[in-house]
Amino acid sequence: MFKFNERYIVDPCGKKTAVVIDIEEFEKLLERLNRYEELETYDTEDVTNDVIEAFKDLKKEKVHSAREILNEL
Repeated sequence: MFKFNERYIVDPCGKKTAVVIDIEEFEKLLERLNRYEELETYDTEDVTNDVIEAFKDLKKEKVHSAREILNEL
């Protein structure tokens, strides 16, 4: 979780209207947002199919070592 050193701009009534953060904090936030967007576009159907295949293999008692699985990634 980010900890920001945020400052606020307020209107004449004291209502917060904008946030000011350091440029480094802003850049870190943008990086995280970009990574999230990359994950968001990941095809969940592929993952579902992989999980189904893994359970089929388990039923057939076909077991894969962790090394095999990691090598495929």
